Amino acid sequence: MKNRIRKNLTNLAAALAAKTFSCLYDDTDISVSFFETREKTEAFLVNFIRRLADIVETEDISSLDRESKEFAFYCSNCAVRLSYVLKSIRTCRDIIVDEMNKDTSSLLYAEREQKEFLIAQLLIFKAADHMMALIEKVFHQTDQGQAVEDTLFIPSHAENIAEVAEQELVQLVLQSSDIAVLMINRDLTVIEANHALSLLVGAERNQVIGKNIDAAFRPHDSERFLQWVVEKGQSGHYVAEYNGKWTTVSTSPIYHKGELWGAIGVLRNITESKRYEEELSKREALAAVGQLAAGMAHEIRNPLTSIKGFIQLLREQGESSRNDSYFSVILTEIERIDGLLNDVLVLARYRDDNIVSERFLLLDELYGVFRLLEPEANRRGINLELQLAQGEWHVFGHRPRIKQAILNILKNSFEALLTKGNLVLVTVFASINEVVITVEDNGPGLSEVCKQNLFVPFYTTKQEGTGLGLSTTQRIIVDHGGEIYADNSPKLHGARFEIRLPLSRN
Repeated sequence: MKNRIRKNLTNLAAALAAKTFSCLYDDTDISVSFFETREKTEAFLVNFIRRLADIVETEDISSLDRESKEFAFYCSNCAVRLSYVLKSIRTCRDIIVDEMNKDTSSLLYAEREQKEFLIAQLLIFKAADHMMALIEKVFHQTDQGQAVEDTLFIPSHAENIAEVAEQELVQLVLQSSDIAVLMINRDLTVIEANHALSLLVGAERNQVIGKNIDAAFRPHDSERFLQWVVEKGQSGHYVAEYNGKWTTVSTSPIYHKGELWGAIGVLRNITESKRYEEELSKREALAAVGQLAAGMAHEIRNPLTSIKGFIQLLREQGESSRNDSYFSVILTEIERIDGLLNDVLVLARYRDDNIVSERFLLLDELYGVFRLLEPEANRRGINLELQLAQGEWHVFGHRPRIKQAILNILKNSFEALLTKGNLVLVTVFASINEVVITVEDNGPGLSEVCKQNLFVPFYTTKQEGTGLGLSTTQRIIVDHGGEIYADNSPKLHGARFEIRLPLSRN
């Protein structure tokens, strides 16, 4: 995920720097003389954003030091006030974090990445604070360009510094949290609404702050939860629906010096929790079915082995070529049934004592899959591309099953291209603890119904499909401590599968 943030911020650096200047231009507190250094300042901000993007991955805040000092000397020599310089950095920092929050759908692929995402934002705040401290130090060491009023911008007393830090920390927590927060004062004026609330109710933060809550949100009379706290002293807990999302609402009064000052509401989207409960229920049912399937698979396999043996014996004793063709069909169908039983046993998490896990190079199995599929790709005019990052990645597990999982995903992409598209792109790279394989195509993509049922056993959109391929693949990946995700590709606009497997260090 850090790599995705780095790429995203690097690509947007010029646009975010320009947006920063646009915001500063509307600020009446900043003198026109500041914009005389626009070319140099904007170039610095572009580099600053790119450095922050790198810091998200490297966590090396000191990499900002040289550019920060050079820029501070430049601004000081050009008689640019310290307050303007610091404000430009703060504005740029806030725009970066705001942009990250807007792009969560493309930056976050899984709920477990939320903590890493917040840590990345905290790093950006720390890096910006580090840079501002360096710039302030340079200004105070330089005789030129430092006005007396600049000292008013930087708190001189420890308690003021602590107050500013506390306010920024509160804003960081509010704007980074996935819990929606709404605050009103005694006059029912909205005084705070964080980014999560904007996403939940579909209203921009700057469009509601400072407005009467009834005018800003136009709630139904039965849903004036926060207003009731001020008007009736009635706080409580409720469940409501906003834009198709089930939400819990908790309201409480805010007191200052013994008097009611306003009210706060905390809203949490529980739609995913409901889905999780449903998913848990499905898994429990599947676990019971899995135990039954494992027992049935063994019972079916025993007579199947006997039938196969006698068919082969009759084939060897028979003389008719016509009977030989019948025997071939029967043996082929027996092999098909045996293959289905293998898939059922994988889904049931059956442990075969003959299966040996080992440490192996993942690329060996990937290249093996490519060699198997290249003839079919050439025959059907499919362009099968492989993009690899530098490195050799070992994983621990069962080679044939990992190979089977990758093969299933690629064959699925090939089948998706029957009606549209001719490209399958496989990308492999590694993070600190995982190797990531993505398979994308430019086919018709996945419908919403398909995405919801993709890994459900026996669900299929193919006429001759069994519906076990992807559910078996998911079980293999999960049993190896990995994860698999499916969505539509923002790059190729077809389907996109992502497999994550833990790296084996020794």
